Amino acid sequence: MNPSHPTWIEIDLSAVAHNCARIVQDTSTPLMAIVKGDAYGHGAVEVGRAAVAGGASWLGVARCCEARALREAGIQAPILVLGMVTPEEVDEAISQRLTLTLHDPETLALFSARARAAHRTLGVHLKVETGLGRVGVFPEEVPAFARKATAGGSLVLDGMYSHLAVADEDHPLNELQAKRFRTVVQAMESEGMRPRWVHLANSAAAYWLPETRYDLVRVGNVVLGMRISIDRPLPEAYRPVLSWKARLGSCRVLPEGWGVGYGQTYVTERDELIGVIPVGYGDGLRRIPGNQVLIGGERCPVVGRSCLDQSMVRLPRPFPVGEEVVVVGSQGGEAIWFHDLAALYKTTQVDISTHLHSRVPHIYKHG
Repeated sequence: MNPSHPTWIEIDLSAVAHNCARIVQDTSTPLMAIVKGDAYGHGAVEVGRAAVAGGASWLGVARCCEARALREAGIQAPILVLGMVTPEEVDEAISQRLTLTLHDPETLALFSARARAAHRTLGVHLKVETGLGRVGVFPEEVPAFARKATAGGSLVLDGMYSHLAVADEDHPLNELQAKRFRTVVQAMESEGMRPRWVHLANSAAAYWLPETRYDLVRVGNVVLGMRISIDRPLPEAYRPVLSWKARLGSCRVLPEGWGVGYGQTYVTERDELIGVIPVGYGDGLRRIPGNQVLIGGERCPVVGRSCLDQSMVRLPRPFPVGEEVVVVGSQGGEAIWFHDLAALYKTTQVDISTHLHSRVPHIYKHG
């Protein structure tokens, strides 16, 4: 237990490295570890460094500022920026050896002009629109677009990719998108333009649609030991990375008929032992009925409405102030993980992990 914080998050970096090694082993494909959104709230620099140590060949981010933080931390692995960039960021990408996503004539014109002005080349991955409806070049337009992109010599077409919309479901769109992408790959091969790094599989497809793996798999959740689908466990070899803990701040008996919290939505039915923990919705615990925490290896319900900074918990027996409380993680024979919270909140695991507030200290461990 860390003595200096009332609530804290522990990140096991050895689990990140272990999970990355397992991904490469289980998919027999090089890995692009996705660390956008501060590695889904886990810490992009620390997770990125551990992912590379575990065998990740690439790192993937959404924005140039995320890539900048990785480079400033000394991470030299190839980095693909998946999202949009400003003209100034293109210049930065050139100087920092970042790879950008090329997805339309406007980005082609911008990237080419900036690379020519810098008298340098810029690596790009061409995004193909296969059915997600976001950005990308339509399949039938890809060969001609690729020829135009490489004609000037300022852009290096190092990769080509697309993104599956419903890979975590048994859906006919998966096969349609895979077919469209396969047709593009074959067309590029026939013209001698197939890039080195062709990739389609996200986390779900990497495991459930092996034909989509190609030269890279892009994986985020599993790097962090989170399930691909909240109702489908990962193989036991994968290890959760994040635990969220706190200290019990108060433990006392409230008499029968005593209201608890704002709005008095919970009233004791008898003399009840109520604890207070220094965790609230300001930290990322959703203000939704049904939350539980672990104390003494037992599940204990959060009662009343959680406050910004505190929550009340019904306890089965007295515990000393300072007793360890687990909000996310395991204790004794019990566990509460992000997939449990996602089921309760009716959302995704990443929606929860990325909303853990930065005021909760992150403590990085190795094992």
